Amino acid sequence: MTSRPRSNRPLIVNGWDFGPHQLLSPGDVAKIFRVTPKTVGQWAEQGKLTSVRTPGGARRFSRHQIEHYLHNDPPPHDQDQQ
Repeated sequence: MTSRPRSNRPLIVNGWDFGPHQLLSPGDVAKIFRVTPKTVGQWAEQGKLTSVRTPGGARRFSRHQIEHYLHNDPPPHDQDQQ
């Protein structure tokens, strides 16, 4: 099995940095906004948050985008905030 060389270059998606050390899980984002991980997934499906998928299918979010929303204009909360 050969491994792909890792790049330290940022991966930019929709203007947000998804590079090394910039990824947050749905649970991380949920804690920040005090919502459920399910709500975070719904925001991603609705296009309110940009996400990428890991090779295993897990969703990851840009730390930069989350910090931007945290300090500026957070995504609107859905009714599911349990």
